Amino acid sequence: MTVLLDDARKWWGWITLLRHRSELRAIRIARSLRLLAIFPIFTTVVFWWFVFCLPAILVSIPSFSLMASPRPVEHLLGGVLYGIATLYALPALFFAAPWFFRWYFIAVGLMFNRSSMADRKEDELVSAIRNAEATTGTT
Repeated sequence: MTVLLDDARKWWGWITLLRHRSELRAIRIARSLRLLAIFPIFTTVVFWWFVFCLPAILVSIPSFSLMASPRPVEHLLGGVLYGIATLYALPALFFAAPWFFRWYFIAVGLMFNRSSMADRKEDELVSAIRNAEATTGTT
């Protein structure tokens, strides 16, 4: 069981490092585009939102076909799977909303030549990447 948890932590750390690197790249591209800053930022945000919701999507797809079945057991199993996916997705909205809106305000700030939020976020990302690389030993 601890081996499984260690592997999960390693995967989570790797995915988080990739997310931080892509967010840093999006800020740097957005700085060069100023008036179009929203596009690289929201391309990155939408991609990571999709990755975050992927487990719920993968559970929902078979649940719809099971709920369409005339057999009561399959119909019930589909409803249970859909409930599990919903229990995952609804709290995700509340946890991801601050992340989403912070990126929105960073993009709008860059579009209007206000880069203080982007500067703070860039510093946070650089230190998070540095810490993650130090703990995992990757570069």
